[in-house]
Amino acid sequence: MANKNKAMKRYCDSAQETEKLLQYWRRFGGLVFTEFNTTHGYGGKMRRLDAIRFPELESRVHKTADRYEEIRELVGKHAVELIEVHNWGFYGFGQLVGKAEIFRKYWSPKNMKLIFIVMGAHEFDPVTNPDPLTEDVFRKYGIEIFVPKN
Repeated sequence: MANKNKAMKRYCDSAQETEKLLQYWRRFGGLVFTEFNTTHGYGGKMRRLDAIRFPELESRVHKTADRYEEIRELVGKHAVELIEVHNWGFYGFGQLVGKAEIFRKYWSPKNMKLIFIVMGAHEFDPVTNPDPLTEDVFRKYGIEIFVPKN
């Protein structure tokens, strides 16, 4: 487990994001590429997701950097998750939905899921304190929510 911790910490920009993403990865495994720019230099704009994960593949982590051809090949063959780690609410939700639409258009995924990992202090807990209004919107867009332990 120590090796997984070291690997993940080398690949994420934020310590808070790292810890939350690490919890998700520990639980579900899979091949993860962090800091994934959905449009790889398109118009000089960064439209970066915190991570993409291929749940069916060997559990390891890479920073995306120059691995776009490898990722494109994987996207065409395997299920992929687009992951955004953010404080609870619509700002992070909007980032995930917008970037997912860009990803869908430019990458043509075989099978895609959206994962929202809750970061920071929050009152939301899907079991003990649900947020039905926000949950309804997330459900409409097919976003799965992961609430890490604090």
